[in-house]
Amino acid sequence: MKTVKMLLIALLLLPLPVLAQVVVVVSQASPLSAISESRLRQVYLEGAGVVDGQRVTALDLSEDSRTRTLFYRLAVGKTPAGMKSYWARMIFTGRGAPPRSVSGVREMQLMLENNPVLIGYLPADQVTEGLKVLRTLD
Repeated sequence: MKTVKMLLIALLLLPLPVLAQVVVVVSQASPLSAISESRLRQVYLEGAGVVDGQRVTALDLSEDSRTRTLFYRLAVGKTPAGMKSYWARMIFTGRGAPPRSVSGVREMQLMLENNPVLIGYLPADQVTEGLKVLRTLD
């Protein structure tokens, strides 16, 4: 009985992963208003691309970000290890470079707000007034 109590207490003390909804965002100054699932996948598998005639450059959160893990699972269907392997092959063969990585949510917000050619993703509750949502991932 004591072991069961200790196990229950240990489980209650473990941090539960709370994953917020992830949204794809651009600057309010961007002419874009939406992005299709296939175009989003293409942009993030090429590091850049064209959406509705507008050139965009992708930004990434750091590799240890839960939001990044969720984003790639929902948008691209790959795990962090799968993406690392994918980019290693692309770089080795000279066929591409990964999106530019930023250190955190605040840096992502600032870069996106100030550059209408950048595209990124954030937890839905981190969208600022200077950003607009192109797509919600669930």
